[in-house]
Amino acid sequence: MVARSKVAAATVAVLAAGGVAAALTAGEDGARSRADAKPFRPEPQRDPFPANLEGPNRYPIARVEGRPLLYDRPGGRPKIRIAGETEWNTPRVLSVVKHRGKWLAVLVPELKNGDMAWIHMDKVARLGAVTWSLHADLSRRELVVRRDGRRVRRLSVGVGRPGHSTPTGRFAVTDRLRVTDPASPYGCCVLALTGHQTRLPPGWPGGDRLAVHATADLSGLGQEVSLGCMRSDPRDARWLIKKVPLGSPVFIRE
Repeated sequence: MVARSKVAAATVAVLAAGGVAAALTAGEDGARSRADAKPFRPEPQRDPFPANLEGPNRYPIARVEGRPLLYDRPGGRPKIRIAGETEWNTPRVLSVVKHRGKWLAVLVPELKNGDMAWIHMDKVARLGAVTWSLHADLSRRELVVRRDGRRVRRLSVGVGRPGHSTPTGRFAVTDRLRVTDPASPYGCCVLALTGHQTRLPPGWPGGDRLAVHATADLSGLGQEVSLGCMRSDPRDARWLIKKVPLGSPVFIRE
């Protein structure tokens, strides 16, 4: 990792150049609290910062530790305090969507879809970038994975069914999880995102976290079948949690 001052300067340059585009619980397509997280085990990641900021197709990310405050705007009012780990004990790696001076706008699952918060670079433990990105096309019911701007894998996925559509917008990968419960509806693996399902049934007992997860029912691939999450073939899900770094952006469009 390069020195923070150099990375900070590079972050500003990359963002200014347009390098960055504008709790899973029991039951299907939900999110777990920390107390109930045992059925999920984080997939080890050797280096969550595999690329320097210089160069095309870089998406800046920030590793935070402790319990930093995020603000509603640069130098503004405190908005939310986050932990240095996720509820599944994954290191907290934030996707940076834009900057203003030494302030970074980031995505966190504690906020609503489309919302962001600001953190000062002085509160960031490490800065870096990823070259991976995920692009979901709901009309095609497919998920394309790119590295360095090139397509490396295309997945057929099940998406939200009528009345429970998969939300659109920009999100980011927060956790890469192995599922330890063989009876889990999530199959073998989960790629948890910052987003939230917005149209859950009344009285739904699970959480609302958005995710890409495996399914045993392969007949639902390429169909509108879920409550908002994207379902994938277990082979694709295993590949995703091994390859896609934390903080990678996920762009979902109709």
